[in-house]
Amino acid sequence: MHKRVAVLATAMLALGVGTAVPAAAAAQTCTWQVSKVSTPAGYLERSTTVTGTDSHGNYSGTTGSVATDAAIPLVWTNGRPRVADELSDFTYPQVVDENSHGTILVSGTQRGTGRSGAFLFTNAHSGHGTLTNLPTPAGYATDYAVALNERGDVLARGHAVKDGHEVSLYWSTLAAAPIVIDTPYGSGVDLDDDGTVLLYDGADNPAHLWRHGQIVPVAADFPTLFRAIRNGTVIGTKVESPWPESQSLLWREPGTARAIDNGGTAQAINARGLIAGSKGALVGPPAVWSGTTYLADLPLPAGITDDSDVYVIGDDNTIFGRVSDYGPLQWNCA
Repeated sequence: MHKRVAVLATAMLALGVGTAVPAAAAAQTCTWQVSKVSTPAGYLERSTTVTGTDSHGNYSGTTGSVATDAAIPLVWTNGRPRVADELSDFTYPQVVDENSHGTILVSGTQRGTGRSGAFLFTNAHSGHGTLTNLPTPAGYATDYAVALNERGDVLARGHAVKDGHEVSLYWSTLAAAPIVIDTPYGSGVDLDDDGTVLLYDGADNPAHLWRHGQIVPVAADFPTLFRAIRNGTVIGTKVESPWPESQSLLWREPGTARAIDNGGTAQAINARGLIAGSKGALVGPPAVWSGTTYLADLPLPAGITDDSDVYVIGDDNTIFGRVSDYGPLQWNCA
């Protein structure tokens, strides 16, 4: 996966909560340091990606192998990776997200049971993990998982069995049954901790928020790509001409977009408003912001000039990304 316009239109992030340090304030005074994320021996570093973190030093994702074209699920505990053999029976498994409790969201199909859709993978950092399949409501099918929030709610994409039209499926810990979100405003691309769903149709149309059954439009000019929501703040990118000109944006209120200083893209946000993305343009260098305020470029390893794709920010301020043909990176605020 590379940092391009199509990537900006997909959502892969909802992250963990909890650190004793005021994260955004600390990020304004630190020096960012980069290190390479380790990959198990025998697997492809260039195909390894971190897609979730518990914000306590543990994280999860996938890697590649020359023996199969399917992604291999990985779990890192205190920085040490292991292949998640608990998912070895899956066809094309996807590790989608992780929250601060260490619960991992997985998408795929189990060959042995025939169960498919969204799964919760618990206790993976403390031993042999446990898998729980989320039941799909009658008349619908779950296509793939999208996001997991702090209280354990899950968002997925699905479709109606009768006519195939796309819907969003929302499993709330506060509801007795999964909720079907069927609107003309697109499907869910991210999930906030209070259960707000960011809806976007992927066609550069304005996004909408689904809150407790109510639909709220997010003000934007065409074409704007919407990426994520966290703690009530939405982030996205307005594509400008000529390519690759762009301007990253945030919305603290749905009706008002604010430009991010020297922001080219906004790709990830944590609970305290720390944002990572590209500086200046769609393919600019990786950088970090506190809200709309530019903080710093994110350094790359010596000899690496390729731009980095930024996927995940933990609430401990740890940022994970990947450089093509090199492998996964981790940035820490020291």
